[in-house]
Amino acid sequence: MKTILPWLVGAALLGTPALSEDVVVDMSQGMSHEVKQLTDPMATAATGMFRFDPPLVRLEPGDAVVFLNSRGQHTVHSVPQLWSAAMAPVSISNKPRVEMRFEEPGVYGMRCNRHGMYGMAMLVVVGGGGGVTSIEDSISAMKAGDREKQAFRDLFALSLAQN
Repeated sequence: MKTILPWLVGAALLGTPALSEDVVVDMSQGMSHEVKQLTDPMATAATGMFRFDPPLVRLEPGDAVVFLNSRGQHTVHSVPQLWSAAMAPVSISNKPRVEMRFEEPGVYGMRCNRHGMYGMAMLVVVGGGGGVTSIEDSISAMKAGDREKQAFRDLFALSLAQN
């Protein structure tokens, strides 16, 4: 497989097509979806200041999420009550970019360890959620504050409304 970089440079400088017939782009691993971790100084309350963008990601099995900006104060950690035992737990800190592939259908919850109490939570719904119709028992079992639990409820309700 040839590298794409020379073609992209040529396309930018000469206005030629970026790809030619002898360049292969491997798409067999599925799609990637970027999630940024933001601190919004313009927010009027802490509950809106710290957030994942987007906080809800829908994937097909084999797709990936690319987490950006897990540095400084932001982290990404799986929530055990909202995590399939078939997938290894997640603990991302001090990384500018981490890609995670989701193979199994289900509903996966993640939080920022430092800002979860302000509702910095996100859901990844894979393969339509794998038949999950409620996460209330899982949320009740979580050791988390009311804001964080409500953030997961709201995200799950949004995922159901988008179906």
